Amino acid sequence: MKNVSFSNNSNAASEVIGAIMLVLIAIAAFGVIYFNFFPVPLPSPDPHITIAGYVTDDGRVVLQHVGGEELTTYSIRIEQSDGPRTYTFDNDPWVMGQCYYLPINQALFNEEKQVKVSVYTILADASTKTIFDGIITPRDHPSGPETEPVLDPMLVTTLRTSTIDEDLICYDYTIVPNLNPVTFIYQWMVASAGPYSSLTRVLYPFDSQNPFQTKDYSGNDYNGTINGSAWTDQGKLGGAYQFNGDDFISIPYCFEGNYIDNVTVEAWIKTSQNSGTIVSYNRNKYWELAVTDGFVKWSTNSSDGAIDLTGSILVNDNSWHLVAATYSASLGDCAIYVDGRLDTYQHTHAAGKLLGSGETPVGAVGKGTGVAGRQTIFSTGFEAQDEKNEWTENNATTGQQENWTSLRYDTFESGWGNYVPGSNGTSADCYRSTAYKHEGATSACVRDNSGTYSAITLSPIDIDTPAYKSVKVDFWWMWRGNGWASGEDWWLRYYNGSAWVTILDTNYPSVYTKGVWYHTIVYINESNYRLPTNMQLRFQCDASYDDDLVYLDQIYINATSYARIECDFGLLPSTALTPHMGTYSIGGSGDFDPEYAAFNRTGIDVSGYTNVEVSFWYSYKNTDASDFIGLYYRDGNQWKPIFEITNPVMPGGQRPWAQVVFSLPPSINILHLQFKWRTSSSTKYMAIDDLEITGIRLAGEMNFTGTIDEVKIYSRVLTAEQLYQNYLCTKDGNTDCSVIVSEEIHLDESWKCLVIPNDGLYDDVDSESNILFIINYGGGG
Repeated sequence: MKNVSFSNNSNAASEVIGAIMLVLIAIAAFGVIYFNFFPVPLPSPDPHITIAGYVTDDGRVVLQHVGGEELTTYSIRIEQSDGPRTYTFDNDPWVMGQCYYLPINQALFNEEKQVKVSVYTILADASTKTIFDGIITPRDHPSGPETEPVLDPMLVTTLRTSTIDEDLICYDYTIVPNLNPVTFIYQWMVASAGPYSSLTRVLYPFDSQNPFQTKDYSGNDYNGTINGSAWTDQGKLGGAYQFNGDDFISIPYCFEGNYIDNVTVEAWIKTSQNSGTIVSYNRNKYWELAVTDGFVKWSTNSSDGAIDLTGSILVNDNSWHLVAATYSASLGDCAIYVDGRLDTYQHTHAAGKLLGSGETPVGAVGKGTGVAGRQTIFSTGFEAQDEKNEWTENNATTGQQENWTSLRYDTFESGWGNYVPGSNGTSADCYRSTAYKHEGATSACVRDNSGTYSAITLSPIDIDTPAYKSVKVDFWWMWRGNGWASGEDWWLRYYNGSAWVTILDTNYPSVYTKGVWYHTIVYINESNYRLPTNMQLRFQCDASYDDDLVYLDQIYINATSYARIECDFGLLPSTALTPHMGTYSIGGSGDFDPEYAAFNRTGIDVSGYTNVEVSFWYSYKNTDASDFIGLYYRDGNQWKPIFEITNPVMPGGQRPWAQVVFSLPPSINILHLQFKWRTSSSTKYMAIDDLEITGIRLAGEMNFTGTIDEVKIYSRVLTAEQLYQNYLCTKDGNTDCSVIVSEEIHLDESWKCLVIPNDGLYDDVDSESNILFIINYGGGG
């Protein structure tokens, strides 16, 4: 009944009766009702099968399985004018390429020239699905370059008419090999206006055992060089190569230009490892197909950067999987397929972006970009105030960040705001200036030595009723003018409800340079000062001349209900502690023993790096055994030590700078640091300097461990249907035929296929198929 052999070239075709949209809607609606009101399951998923019907030159009517899954249980209904007949087959496999010669009433067919045929597959739940329903009639052979019928053709179209709507199928059954073949290798060739070119840029079936080189069967001679990979005859299709993580196959650059517009990469893989590179032309330059965390990862690089797309289907179960990835430059879209089905699809690059860096790198099977060299993620020598501003105080009691409430903020842009100039609101020694400002257009200026006439005073604030425990005065200042002399100064004064107290006295010149803005923070703690219902602040100049100027800007007044210790933290000049390099280090001082002070740094992003290291230098001065210094990183809700010194004994001097290099756990993606110390005197100092965070950017996955077979690279975006057919043709380890689906062919193209038998060691001579010229479908039956 069924026969894998073909007779002469077909001269007829069938038309499949299309489904009506209303019927589809009705079926969908019925499915919803069925699912909600009946406790039995819906019918099984639709099969993916293509059947073609045609009439041979000698008048026999044939059904041929031309694509998709194997049929095992099915019925064939044949209907002529003398009535219908149905033939049922149970557990009788009908695989792609096999033909069924219909037992029709030949005399009646010769008279009527048509027969209606339906094929139904019987699903697991006993329901049926129509997979072919058509009227088969003879048809004249289409015109084209091939005018003479070809006996027993290797290459056919599904309807035998070579139209643009048909699939191309190349079979091996006509080949008489000179060896005992294990596999057949198919090299598809296509031509339109010019010579034939290979469908693939690289075609590595890995079928021949060779410890030095693997042959490229695309015809482009991009042979691969073996670098330790071991050949095995246990591939998915014949031979394959095994990789153990330190070997690979190098492959030449295989694309026509320095940039890539469209590409498809395909390979059978078998691995139990979480990660490994399958094929790569350098992730940071072109593309890379890999496995990461058990999923397929497709990395593409264009002028807008390297982008990784990761699938959602696990492929590290030590079973064979056909993985494929595509990129379309016209859309900027990437897709990943696993076992012929779409895994994920994403718009990754701007439309029109070509892949590549303009270079022509050597690629590899089993080896990727891997890890780059160590590089600096972040570094600072603590020379700028901006870095100090990244550190904020941590509450010493609870270990949590302090919450500050903003009470006042003044920039003097549109007036005096919350401040009163002079003693009664007017003074020649207090004015707003547009000549010098830290930010915006205006600052405040006080000058000379005229008492409150040389001051600006904050309007009263109640800091007692809210039960605040600490007030933070945060501001920018600068002195200018030619009248400043040594010993002259300016003050920040605090009103505690009954008296004015000087809380900051800045003498000229100290360490401050004229014409430079400085950032200063002063704390007013409950432990040292009374916090009244009418707190005031006063910035006052205590110099000698009108040309002694102090500019003030961006004055923040904040308060917190947290208990706070008295400590000083900031950039330490050489007068306090000699820095490791440059002019400043960062650290703290103060008298708060036995408490601890701590400042936390804003997070540093270290994601995308591996082997992250934290390097810094530390020193301390005038310390004793009761003091303490440490640096920590945050892991979840815990601060964990990078280093701690519990007895930093260095009386009357400074400890030489010492370096610490710490390897950060790989689970940390955002690095938060905490500098923590304890001192019992404002003349004791703890500091760190030259902080550097380094790491190795994981530019790609590590080398592959497992088996790779059938590597193919195309300079086109294969359709989803083509990738599915590639899977169906090879999933059972067979190489009896190869299919090009109709979505891949175009009008006026000529197609042919070279088929090479291989016995695992040697290739036989190749067999060239007949040529098919693609024409338009004329319709009709």
